[in-house]
Amino acid sequence: MAQNSTPMFNFSTLDFPEKDRFHAWVSDNHCDCILRSDASIAFDAEATGAALGPLILSGRRWLNQTRFSIHETSRAERRIRTDGHDFFRFILMVSGRYLCRWSTPQPVKAAGDLFVLDAAQVNEGLVEAGDVISLVVPRDLLPSWTALLHGQTLAGGVGRLLGDHLLSLLRNLASLSEHEIPCVVQSTLQLVTAAVSPTPDALIEASGPVRDALHNRILRYIDTHLLDVDLTPDRICRDVGLSRAKLYQLFDGSGGVMRQIQRRRLCRAYQVLADPSRPQPHIAEIAWRHGFSNEKYFYRLFKTEFGHTPGETLENIRTGSMLKQATAHYHQEHVNRPSGWTLPFGVPGN
Repeated sequence: MAQNSTPMFNFSTLDFPEKDRFHAWVSDNHCDCILRSDASIAFDAEATGAALGPLILSGRRWLNQTRFSIHETSRAERRIRTDGHDFFRFILMVSGRYLCRWSTPQPVKAAGDLFVLDAAQVNEGLVEAGDVISLVVPRDLLPSWTALLHGQTLAGGVGRLLGDHLLSLLRNLASLSEHEIPCVVQSTLQLVTAAVSPTPDALIEASGPVRDALHNRILRYIDTHLLDVDLTPDRICRDVGLSRAKLYQLFDGSGGVMRQIQRRRLCRAYQVLADPSRPQPHIAEIAWRHGFSNEKYFYRLFKTEFGHTPGETLENIRTGSMLKQATAHYHQEHVNRPSGWTLPFGVPGN
């Protein structure tokens, strides 16, 4: 770990005997938990996370999801009175399911859902194994009406952006330096506030983080569909849910959205050409597969982007002199898919 980087917490039930794994997983939980799975299924799970100032971001992952682990959670009035925990927990379902066993809209939470739990209110749930990210926020940092959202899914556009933000934040958590944390906390709280109270004032205050999160969401969409022949601004607007004017505004300072698509396709082509484990490719085929129907045009763009032609890239790779440069350039441009899981707890002070 780099000096002054964010201190990380890592936890695995594999460090315990099989019979003790579930108990170890829930021992610091703010809910009472009962395992409902077959006793022969080992409760294998991992967790990681960190405190970011007053916030706790965490993730959990079940390791044997092909054999579902199911457990019940319950936070009753007596538990609320005795432990005194007072926070909101924002939970993003990456996979798996969660069932709210009390009256609330959309009681079943599935992959992609971001919902709110209030530690000061009674809740009962049924958890099926899956990957989950959670953010714990002290009550006094959010508007009082956040309590009205207990058990509800944040289905609006800002809620989706907040989910994207949590995915990205967990992915980069270990690389955050100490001096960066206050800015991260501020932008995260602005997004959370906008998600729970999307008033005009809250949206204006959070405009910077919202813009950044939307920009990153579009880049992830582009990377996912990079080689689709119909990847156009109109399709991006339709699938992501924004206007053409807003899309163009987001990429105005970087040459436009089509320029971003073009550069990412060139980087992907470079990666293919620079991979010595592949059979030597035909450059015309590489160009066509990456959306460049005109080979001469592909050559010209490629040389402008990387300083040498596709043919020179192949020649240099054969001598081994360009492999590290090609890989580094690709990873700089490519947005890695986020992955993450959350701590079984995530309570300030534990």
